[in-house]
Amino acid sequence: MTFELEPGQVFGLLGPNGAGKTSVVKMIAGLLRLDAGEVSIFGSSPGDPQARAQLGFAPEDPDFPKFLRASEVLDYFARLLGVDQADRKRRITETLAFAGLDSERRQIRRYSKGMKQRLGIAQAILGRPKLLILDEPTADLDPLGRRDVRTLIERLKDSGVAVLLNSHLLSEVELVVPQGSNLEDVFVQLVEANQPPRDHMPSFITDGGPTS
Repeated sequence: MTFELEPGQVFGLLGPNGAGKTSVVKMIAGLLRLDAGEVSIFGSSPGDPQARAQLGFAPEDPDFPKFLRASEVLDYFARLLGVDQADRKRRITETLAFAGLDSERRQIRRYSKGMKQRLGIAQAILGRPKLLILDEPTADLDPLGRRDVRTLIERLKDSGVAVLLNSHLLSEVELVVPQGSNLEDVFVQLVEANQPPRDHMPSFITDGGPTS
């Protein structure tokens, strides 16, 4: 695949399960080595510290130390980003409020999967990235959470941030498609065009029932 993101652009990466979407975003984030090809982030390789400082990444299934609390997790990441103490406190407070975790005092080990997903997105935007990668960002989120993520994407886009959205949920990626397009039809046509024909219905269901 070949693609390029510009500032203020939202790019939806689509594909069936097992197509390699997550592998691609991990290569861009510098978490997987490339066997071939090239990835350039702001003119540098994914492993370059300056490039990484401008990138935010929310993985599909974020995992944090289970004994920490949300504010402690964000404080750790903010320190890694080199954010000074005064700005760190402000960013953590505002980011927790956005994620709906500002009143949460429990340790991570008591979090639901959806709450961990919210925290993953919170840490991804903490450094005010120029490129934000969201891997299945609305997985396990309730309707309000999905709405908040869509709002976040729109605001980041308007502020000039490039967003790479990886999802198998067509309804989520469809927000980056021009109005009037039917993304589901396009997706199905493209996938089926690159796969051998198949009979979706088992023969024992369509052959008239059991034989004597």
